[in-house]
Amino acid sequence: MTTEVNKRFRVCGNVLKIEGILLLVVGIIHLIVIPLMKSTFVRQLTVPDFNTIWPPFLLNHLLVGLLLIPLGLTTLYAGHGVINRERWAHRVGLINAATVLCLPVILVMVMERRYFEAVPFVAASVLVTIIGLSILWPLLWVRKDFGKGRN
Repeated sequence: MTTEVNKRFRVCGNVLKIEGILLLVVGIIHLIVIPLMKSTFVRQLTVPDFNTIWPPFLLNHLLVGLLLIPLGLTTLYAGHGVINRERWAHRVGLINAATVLCLPVILVMVMERRYFEAVPFVAASVLVTIIGLSILWPLLWVRKDFGKGRN
């Protein structure tokens, strides 16, 4: 196996590790902002509005934050496996990339266009797309070499 191929596997694995860490950070941010968002909602909403809006918002942020943590951990773990050319790592990485890339597609399909006028919403959507693509492209880059022996 050539040095160039070894380098590609290292780059791919390191990219997956970085993206895994980013997914972990985003998951933790989702959990950390919950109290801040609650205090903001309490100040800006009437009691009946708060009682209507807060439960689904809380559920959403808890679920997304908690689900991003194992997604980030498995992406990080897959990065180590890709460096060692373990087939399972390639498959896990592809599944995680597809999972992350589903989010922007679903957002475009179901969210009203007015939400895309909010800069934070667009920024988050673009970042999720970039993370998904940056998990996918290195896996496609090394795909043909997974069947070959290690060096």
